[in-house]
Amino acid sequence: MRYILSFTLALTALFGVAQQNEKLSLSIDEAIALAKANNVALKNAELDIDFANSQVNEIKSQGLPQVNGNASFAHTYQIPTQLIPGDFVGQPGTVIPVQFGVPFNVNAGIGIRQLLFDGTFFLGLKAASEFVNISKLSASSSEIDVKESVIKAYYMALISEKNLLQLEASWKNMQKVRDETQAMYNEGFAEKLDVDRITLSASNLELSISQLQNQAKLAKQLLLNSIGVNLNQELELTSNLPTETSLDLETVTFDPNNRIEMKLLDQQQSLNELDLKRYKVGYLPSLYGNFSYGTSTFATKGQVGDLGNDWYANGSYSLGLSVPIFDGFYKKAKVDQAEIEITKTKNTKKQAVLGMNLQVSQAKTNYANALKGLEIQKKSQALAESIFNTTSIKFKEGLGSSFEMINAENELTQAKTNYLNALYNLNVAKIDFDKALGNL
Repeated sequence: MRYILSFTLALTALFGVAQQNEKLSLSIDEAIALAKANNVALKNAELDIDFANSQVNEIKSQGLPQVNGNASFAHTYQIPTQLIPGDFVGQPGTVIPVQFGVPFNVNAGIGIRQLLFDGTFFLGLKAASEFVNISKLSASSSEIDVKESVIKAYYMALISEKNLLQLEASWKNMQKVRDETQAMYNEGFAEKLDVDRITLSASNLELSISQLQNQAKLAKQLLLNSIGVNLNQELELTSNLPTETSLDLETVTFDPNNRIEMKLLDQQQSLNELDLKRYKVGYLPSLYGNFSYGTSTFATKGQVGDLGNDWYANGSYSLGLSVPIFDGFYKKAKVDQAEIEITKTKNTKKQAVLGMNLQVSQAKTNYANALKGLEIQKKSQALAESIFNTTSIKFKEGLGSSFEMINAENELTQAKTNYLNALYNLNVAKIDFDKALGNL
């Protein structure tokens, strides 16, 4: 039931592909759902959970009645001879050879063995259940990593698209300026050098567009690869890049217990403690119950057909107690090992908390820097737009040069690109910050 929503979104996305037969339209949530459905690591993580559950069932089976049936047919073609004192037949001082039994017999029976008490069994069963939880947490950890990579790849593809659209708009604007300058030149109000400079600038923009088209295609292929879809699939992104968001960094608190890594360590420690208890209760006795019931039929030589005419039953039940006395200090060694593992995990947790706090501090600093960078780029874009507008008016009125016009256009294009990249960096920093806090 873990991935019902994700699976539904994935089916919706795939159905859209089937309907369009060419273009795959994906929102960011649908991309994440597809990745969860297709990612090999997540599929294997789910199989690990199934495997852990089967191990629980395996241990449970040891506490259930063990029932075995048996049947046999035997032909004793040479019945063993025994010697008995002749006194039994009135011939004292002699021994008489006799044969006991019949040559043909059939046996059938059933045996039941039941564990009544074994401390290691019950703790082993609990430990297996804890291992299932570890497998589930590992799957959650893999899911977080997949979600992070898909979101970042989606944002990168979005930014590449927006940068391409922006560059194409600049190229169209430069084409318009070139046509206007050509007209001014034809009327004698501009120089041939102005026309050539603007034409060269437009050609350079066209080359940049071609390069950026390849980058945008590569960014989409990276996204397609992360969601497990054919790299040649045509892709349409339907979500927008999140706009400027500002966190109150001073009020953000971090609880290491929210991190999946800490949950895994806590679960591992629980498993270590159960191992310690299991080895200690190994000094207690084990109690088993046994029950058997069977029946036999016989036939003498030449009378095989008599088999099954008469059946003779037999049955018994018993209790068995196994008391550990001395095992060469095997269990003591196991107890010592379990205690060492507990201490090691405690040390690992302490170091993990230090590392997590460092990650949060770094992510917080990176987010603050990205936010500051975005604010600067926003002001730079506004300033570049103002310079471009002023320069454009001056150029049209014959008061500015084509060199100034080209510089203003290039500066505006670069400022817009820088702003989009800063917005991408802020969103990536937000993802890293959320992951560091354990909120992704």
